[in-house]
Amino acid sequence: MVDPIELNDALERLHAFLEGADLEGAVAYLRTLHPADSAELIAELEPEQQAAVIDRLQAPELAEVFEQLDEEDMADVAQHLDVEMLADVLDEMEPDMAADLLGELEPEQAAEVLEQMEEPADVAALMTYAPDTAGGIMTAAPPSLRRFWTVAESICFLRTHYAEEEDFFTLYVLDRHARLIGLVDLKALILAEPEQTIEEIMDRNVISVRATADQEEVAQLLQRYDLVSLPVVDDEERLIGIVMIDDVVDVIEEEATEDIYRLAQMSPDSEIYSPIPESVRNRLPWLVVNLATAFLASSVVTLFEGTIAQAAVLAAFMPIVAGQGGNAGTQTMTIIVRSLALKEIAPRDTFWALWHEARVGIINGVSVGILVALIAGVWQGNPYLGLVIGLAMLGNLIIAALAGVFVPMMLKLVRVDPALASSIFVTTFTDVFGFLLFLGLATYFLQYLD
Repeated sequence: MVDPIELNDALERLHAFLEGADLEGAVAYLRTLHPADSAELIAELEPEQQAAVIDRLQAPELAEVFEQLDEEDMADVAQHLDVEMLADVLDEMEPDMAADLLGELEPEQAAEVLEQMEEPADVAALMTYAPDTAGGIMTAAPPSLRRFWTVAESICFLRTHYAEEEDFFTLYVLDRHARLIGLVDLKALILAEPEQTIEEIMDRNVISVRATADQEEVAQLLQRYDLVSLPVVDDEERLIGIVMIDDVVDVIEEEATEDIYRLAQMSPDSEIYSPIPESVRNRLPWLVVNLATAFLASSVVTLFEGTIAQAAVLAAFMPIVAGQGGNAGTQTMTIIVRSLALKEIAPRDTFWALWHEARVGIINGVSVGILVALIAGVWQGNPYLGLVIGLAMLGNLIIAALAGVFVPMMLKLVRVDPALASSIFVTTFTDVFGFLLFLGLATYFLQYLD
């Protein structure tokens, strides 16, 4: 049994071996760990340490480690291997993982490694698909059944062709043209009578996906239908591969990270230790766009310079109105963007989403408006000031709710990623209309605010 490790303790122990020049001890220690833990430790080593360690690992061992690394780390570690050894490692890996690794290499290097591989066909076929599609994350199609086979014949087939498979739960049934026509649950096969045919026990309601489908759609299908695997077909409905549930775990993390970064107008490739020029290039353009919208909000304020000059106290409350509106708009926008990403709603649902969020905005606006009106009135000793900021807060929270729905829905309709651009426009709405409402009402009640 392999026990979970404490990464920092394990890394210290590995460093102790390496600092003592005990490479054999370091490798022996890595062999006692789960491949996922070994992979994480190797990724933390300096390049020269990585090279020394992996030079003492066999191809099957390296294959297990590589399959636990992310694509960038795989490419970094692969640089320590010569072409022949790397080809041996790739032959031991699952075709989809091997294709991912080759996709990170320079085209010339990838082609050279492919030439050295014993079984490059499956890997080369997977490399023809974009990495963020079903074809890009699938593995090769497994040996499949024919509908006229008996259960007894099928079990013999499984013993021959699945001898080295670690896990398989669902078997796919193809016609003579390799088209997917059904599936058989392994339990159903075991419990069936030996003389029954596959056609008698197979399920014809097969959920499949095209190879060009986005990886996020694949993850959603697996989640929605509680599937362990999802068959991938071409335009002729021929089975070309499968996506296993473990293939989409990283996809879910990647897509969630991408959406979070886009909500902040940052590149999905951003990392904490990205090179400074790259970090600036990813962030600066959106800061400039935000600056333009900030000037738009400021231009509204300049329309009321006279009002502010006569009642300077208004300047202290302007950020409260705009800030609360921005917070409320972000809440609604986040829910809508997430619901769009999960396909829980679509632009055709805009009216009902607006109606729902408008009611939420009214209730929140009344509640927060009354609270802020009481605080401002008591603090400044002026009930009219409380009335002005309370009404402005009510209006801006309603506007925030509507903008939080309308903006991402319209962006989705015009095929712009709502996660990427929504927050800029929503905060612009809440700033502009928050200032307009607050200062407009203040101008109307100015004689009572002096």
